[in-house]
Amino acid sequence: MNGSKEIVTISVPKGDLDNDYTFFDDGKIRHNYDQSQYKLGLEAWITPRSIPDADKEKILKACPLMFKSKITSILKK
Repeated sequence: MNGSKEIVTISVPKGDLDNDYTFFDDGKIRHNYDQSQYKLGLEAWITPRSIPDADKEKILKACPLMFKSKITSILKK
């Protein structure tokens, strides 16, 4: 990616399935996830609006304190 720096990756697994959100300093979000045990390792570039509120809460709960204000501002866009 041209110049955007990764801030942090936060994992909010759904049972045995991966569900990771990687936040970048330009506000972009990469979602790496497993849709089912048969559809693993998917990747999508998403907007904060497409993240379910329950996941947003889990993300902020798991977010290291030093990144919390930046991640909060990205999620509110």
